Amino acid sequence: MVQNYHTTRDAARLLGVSLRTVQLWLDKDYLQGWRTSGGHRRIQRSSLMQVLRERRKSVPRARVQDTLQVLVAEDNLALLKLYRTQISRWPFPVELTTAPDGYEALVMVGMVAPDLLVCDLRLPGVTGFQVVRAVCEMQRYRETVIVVVSGLPAAEIEAHGNLPARIEQIGKPIDFARLQEIADSIWARRAAKRRPAKAVPAGGSVE
Repeated sequence: MVQNYHTTRDAARLLGVSLRTVQLWLDKDYLQGWRTSGGHRRIQRSSLMQVLRERRKSVPRARVQDTLQVLVAEDNLALLKLYRTQISRWPFPVELTTAPDGYEALVMVGMVAPDLLVCDLRLPGVTGFQVVRAVCEMQRYRETVIVVVSGLPAAEIEAHGNLPARIEQIGKPIDFARLQEIADSIWARRAAKRRPAKAVPAGGSVE
């Protein structure tokens, strides 16, 4: 008999996301499930299969090694247009992906594995706080640079439990010069990794 449910750990493995992301999707009813009498969460197999089918409809783009992958999570269409304009001026090739809400941001993180994630904190559904914390919990994205863009006062951010230490915050109006500096540093590190090491002469050393 086929089991009609999955555990959250099973779902995280099948979807390629963190346990925290699965829990957020359950809380927001993107996945359907229930709690056992012992407090464990179970996910309907049909619901999980539906999400898997939806994700497979959008075939991930092949990752181009000489392109900076940038994901911007922002629900303000005017700001998204501004991001596109500013990022198009960066002096290296960029593959820009956008997400209008937190749920889609988490999906797109799994699809494009961004070098740089730029995230608003006030997103509909799954909040920016939840997005960046979920990404920080995933070991596979330990090298993803995360920038939060928000006009929230420090006291309100503190009330939400603050942000992980690895995250840089940029206020509003957006300092696009600072954002480009961050992107420049990521690109420079990528270039350094691609640069071939100098050959060491036999019996000698590289000066």
